[in-house]
Amino acid sequence: MLKKYVENLQVNEVQEEVQKMLDNDVDPKEIEKQLLEGLKEVGRKYENGEYFIGDLVVSGIMMKEIFATEKMKSYLKTAEKNYNGKIVLGTVSDDIHDIGKDIMFEMFTSAGFEVIDLGVDVPTEEFIRAIVSLQPDIVGISCILTTCIDNIQATIDGIEQKGLRDHIKIIVGGTAIHKKYGSMIRADAFTNDAQEGLRICESWMKEKTEKK
Repeated sequence: MLKKYVENLQVNEVQEEVQKMLDNDVDPKEIEKQLLEGLKEVGRKYENGEYFIGDLVVSGIMMKEIFATEKMKSYLKTAEKNYNGKIVLGTVSDDIHDIGKDIMFEMFTSAGFEVIDLGVDVPTEEFIRAIVSLQPDIVGISCILTTCIDNIQATIDGIEQKGLRDHIKIIVGGTAIHKKYGSMIRADAFTNDAQEGLRICESWMKEKTEKK
């Protein structure tokens, strides 16, 4: 039922159902599973043209509120999960949208990634500092505004100029990103589907582990 409520963006029902499940001592892991399954359906509907950017905004806010409750925050902190790698996320400079990035944050954290969120309107220099100091496996760059696509390229160029490009994988996403931009921005992958993005990053980490 919770999955359906999420899929249909029934915000009040989602909050009530989560609270009811918590009160009945349902394992938070199961709650998290249903939330993310519903979120996956929201992403599918967006890709199919059934939902629009406003619907993604609603789903992102809904997820942030649910995962901000004390019981869910406590679960996320204490749940035993296999470490899957480290990823730095940020919305590119001049873009202040965070919904897609925040959805990815929750999804990657739930999958066992250590996720460092740089926030929005992140300049190239901040991405570079994070790569040098945190040594992530993956950098995720979000972009909603088409006017900011060139800033993605500038960020990747800056990373390359510092000699850091060979040490990381870069994935970009957001409603501004389409396949036609793939060769231009020279990222390792690009997607508008959070679930697909997670699968890509998990496959990269699996390849990295197998090479050791």
